[in-house]
Amino acid sequence: MEMNQYLEVFIEESKEHLQTCNDKLLELEKNPQDLLIVNEIFRSAHTLKGMSATMGYEDLANLTHNMENVLDGIRNEKIVVSTEILDVLFQSTEDLEAMVISIAEGGDGKRNVEEVVSKLSAIEKGEVIVNSMPTKNKSSLSEHPKTSYDQFEQTVIQQSEDQGFDCFEITVQLREDCLLKAARVFMVFEILEKNGEVIKSTPSVDQLEEENFDHQFTVTLITKQNKNDLQGMIKKVSEVDKVDIINVTSQSLSIEDSELVEKHVVESTTTSNEKESSATKEKVENKSETTKTPVASKTIRVNIERLDVLMNLFEELVIDRGRLESISKDLNHSELNETVERMTRISGDLQTIILTMRMVPVETVFNRFPRMVRQLARDLNKKINLEIIGAETELDRTVIDEIGDPLVHLIRNALDHGVETPEVRLANGKSEEGTVKASSLS
Repeated sequence: MEMNQYLEVFIEESKEHLQTCNDKLLELEKNPQDLLIVNEIFRSAHTLKGMSATMGYEDLANLTHNMENVLDGIRNEKIVVSTEILDVLFQSTEDLEAMVISIAEGGDGKRNVEEVVSKLSAIEKGEVIVNSMPTKNKSSLSEHPKTSYDQFEQTVIQQSEDQGFDCFEITVQLREDCLLKAARVFMVFEILEKNGEVIKSTPSVDQLEEENFDHQFTVTLITKQNKNDLQGMIKKVSEVDKVDIINVTSQSLSIEDSELVEKHVVESTTTSNEKESSATKEKVENKSETTKTPVASKTIRVNIERLDVLMNLFEELVIDRGRLESISKDLNHSELNETVERMTRISGDLQTIILTMRMVPVETVFNRFPRMVRQLARDLNKKINLEIIGAETELDRTVIDEIGDPLVHLIRNALDHGVETPEVRLANGKSEEGTVKASSLS
């Protein structure tokens, strides 16, 4: 197995473990005394930590280790579950998801997680966490983190510069009261793509579409448009507060890259001893885990592109089957006719199997809703119960990929405009908690 295949397995399994963490954290919020739930979250975090360390993603492993320490304190009844602690754990999983997405997109999986790590350490020490969610000053556009570029992106910037294009880092700040952030991001991207080529966004496009960011994002654009004209066009988008545009050159990238390399060498030297000292501790922790008899897995991961190739080969087989049917009719040979009929039945069964292999439960889309609803309900000061019906319904993988984002926007609109605040609901004779149903059944 090549390294990129190991990486694919790592990414897929990491997403599964993080989804487990999210689901179980939501359960834990409803049943804070249930230590069995905590044990399940701990096992997923522990597995993810080991996988990350094996693959060399130390930042991801470090954050998971800090998260694991808090979970260990909860399951040993040294830490009492509270809303503030759950907020920090949710923020940790969001950062871990962002790291995994970065790795999937070819990045290094690095992310500034000092704040959430310090909060996890404070929880582990028994200190009180007051405001678990990080807040940002909306006027601090000049303090946005510098975007890093891989070798391919640097080459694109260099070639564009040689052809007379400009490269801009455009940082957009949305208003603090902006609720439909993804819609505003879409409008900004639509303007930028009409006036140039977007080569990078921070956070990633997936995170922006899922509104997994604060109120600020940065887009790198290759264009021949004037900086002031771009700024004016973006400012016309509703609920855009500020726009900051800086020029990026290949020369400035070269200087920054050399500084990053020097910094990485220094960090690697200073952390080598820490890794050695933690190795012994890791072995002890692994031995303390309850050993179980391994169960043989009955599933394998198959790239959907391979299924597409298999379907194309099957279509060619169907064509040949049709030719054989025509020949058998002309010859009127009994044994040949029986063989062709049997081949028709088998090919029909084969087609059904191939189509079934492409089917994916719709829960892969619905899984992202509970945490999103929880956070949005808190932001809007509303009490909302989400009911998911028919999550086991299966659809073709291509359809699953297409319906995800529209469903997210429908859920958000339902929460924004379909459910009143507890005060208004009580005044109208309703219960404080509103219900939003996501159903795949007719």
